[in-house]
Amino acid sequence: MLVDKVAEEAITRYLERHKVECTFVGEERGVQTIGEKPEFYLVADAVDGTTNATRGINFVSASLAVAPADDLGQVEAAVVMNLCHGETFEAEKGKGARCNGKRVRASDVVSLKDAVLGVDVSRSPDSVGRSAPFMRKAKTVRSFGSAALEICYVASGRLDAYVDLRGMLRTVDFAAVMLIVEEAGGIFVQSDGRGFSGYRLSELNRFYVLAAANEGIYRELASNIT
Repeated sequence: MLVDKVAEEAITRYLERHKVECTFVGEERGVQTIGEKPEFYLVADAVDGTTNATRGINFVSASLAVAPADDLGQVEAAVVMNLCHGETFEAEKGKGARCNGKRVRASDVVSLKDAVLGVDVSRSPDSVGRSAPFMRKAKTVRSFGSAALEICYVASGRLDAYVDLRGMLRTVDFAAVMLIVEEAGGIFVQSDGRGFSGYRLSELNRFYVLAAANEGIYRELASNIT
């Protein structure tokens, strides 16, 4: 939509104006070299939750992730902002995760019967069946419409896990939140348990993802995915 294009153009104009030399990876414009000697990769999702934004639902985010190489597993810094009221999540590798400057940690809930889950099955009938077993066992389920922000809620203990079995999420959707969750003590993997090292930031790949607050809730979730 137009809002996505305009937001991404605002980012690239800022980078060009301030002579930030990088390889920019965006949802709308793909891979773009800014400057003569790019020093790092900058992955941006300028608007995550476009439908919410166009419908006036105040759950919309923007995210940025920085890596020294074209490898999803090498993201070193990340930030996600709620565009509706400015709440900001951030992380640096090895330095923990923060929300508005205060340290955050994932929850210690280890059982689905006590868990609040974020689950997205929109536009994917097949994922409903795969998600049903763990949704039935969860205390409650939510779907807010911005994957990046929902995964940040896992990092901050507001949600105990987030699961997306649609196979629709791309690198730009979660490059930032992956680091934030891990630095908050959580787990971020593909639905089959594999990690993300070795996947190129500059390639369009789609994934099934699972973000869990801890090993206990991860294991119960994984055992209930069909």
